[in-house]
Amino acid sequence: MPKPVILDVDPGVDDALAILLALRSEELEVRALTVVNGNVPLSSGVDNALKVLELAGHSDIPVYEGAARPLRRDAVHAKAFHGESGLGEAALPEPSISAHSGAVDFLKTVLRAEPGVVSVIALGPLTNLALAQQQDPGILE
Repeated sequence: MPKPVILDVDPGVDDALAILLALRSEELEVRALTVVNGNVPLSSGVDNALKVLELAGHSDIPVYEGAARPLRRDAVHAKAFHGESGLGEAALPEPSISAHSGAVDFLKTVLRAEPGVVSVIALGPLTNLALAQQQDPGILE
């Protein structure tokens, strides 16, 4: 039986590939993507996540917008490596869905409702998880 997971991502080229691989894995059931500022600004990351899901034929998987900036420093992006959009020169289809707000609240709700069942695979900065832990101590246990 596949393991239910939430992918916490900052979709540049690396996370886009990780999302595609996770979607194809027989061992994982991707329930949602939560997006955080990182390789690219949050708005670009959200757009990239939606486009990757559209490309993969998984626009049924929800995307949640998370933290728009780091907690203790200025944002640093990797556009020099990932390109202006974060996806290099890839031309992906426009998404047919839009994102939801409240990634941190979503994470807290799911993790409290199904303790030990759903795993979070964090591929980007840990800001969404840090905020969840600050707001609900012990939630990540």
